[in-house]
Amino acid sequence: MSAPRLSAAERAGTSAAFGSARAPRSTRGQIIDSVVGTPPASVSPDLVAENPQNPREEYDEVYITSLGQNMREVGQIQPATVMTRLAFLVSHPEHKESIPSDREYVAIDGHCRLRAARQAGIDLRITVDDSPAGTREDLLAAALSANHFRKDLTPIEEAKAIEALVEFHGSAAAVVSVLGGAINDSWISTRRALLNLPDEIQQKVADKKVPIAIARKAGSLPTPEERTAYVDTEMAARAAAQAEKPRPVRGRAAAAAKRQAPPAAAQPVQETPPAAAPAGTTTTPASSVPEPRGETNTGPDSDPTLDWTDPDGIAAAILERCSSAVVEGIAQKLLSSL
Repeated sequence: MSAPRLSAAERAGTSAAFGSARAPRSTRGQIIDSVVGTPPASVSPDLVAENPQNPREEYDEVYITSLGQNMREVGQIQPATVMTRLAFLVSHPEHKESIPSDREYVAIDGHCRLRAARQAGIDLRITVDDSPAGTREDLLAAALSANHFRKDLTPIEEAKAIEALVEFHGSAAAVVSVLGGAINDSWISTRRALLNLPDEIQQKVADKKVPIAIARKAGSLPTPEERTAYVDTEMAARAAAQAEKPRPVRGRAAAAAKRQAPPAAAQPVQETPPAAAPAGTTTTPASSVPEPRGETNTGPDSDPTLDWTDPDGIAAAILERCSSAVVEGIAQKLLSSL
């Protein structure tokens, strides 16, 4: 008798980023747990959103209070049925604005128990049922193709999700087809290379302590020792270059330096006497024409405090200066170049 076929999630296995769930979990962690991990048996009721499709609008507050006291003293007999936020929005994308981003679950059955647990200040026992949203692979694809989900994933989590999809569908090209062109072959190979790194370096990538560019090149090296050595060398050189940079003066120190600086000397205006008019002609005083203003450099490169080695700072500068369409275009260019 042949062994049962393992799912993509089981074949991918677990890691520090794909471990068992703990309460409370971040949105990023809950997305991963919803597709490759074991959901928790109970969570804080503050992590559960009420279903916007629930027809009940009025609740008996006396009953809710009594139920909460009973749940605190005796225990919750029947768990509430919930869906992960990801699965619910995959099934009901029209409710994206109705489910706060800090909620990890949506109540399907048990709204009274949810309110009672919240009022009593106790955890809510739950059963997670994401089956209406499709398979785990469907949820992985949704998490990787939708920007409002993907922004919650670390590069290592994206790599694990990609690896699971590649194993399930058979090839990177098939995954590109499944994701509808939102992700290309180059991006997939870049992320999968991260899984070749030692666990401690993967964690540094997840914590944004090692840039993707360095991690990607390290992951393509043949041995673990070479990968670790490359990362250590590049990060040491990066730290040395950062230390040599003059630190910009900000805050009170900048204001004090500005007050102490001598004022710029005013340049005298040289007036040229008008040329003599030919005999027999009359002159009309010329109207005063202001000098053209010099162009001021107000573009992104004019900010002397912008550190081009700081991904967060660069992203903040782009979001502050560019429209949504331009930001999306920049993101697509960067993805295609990786």
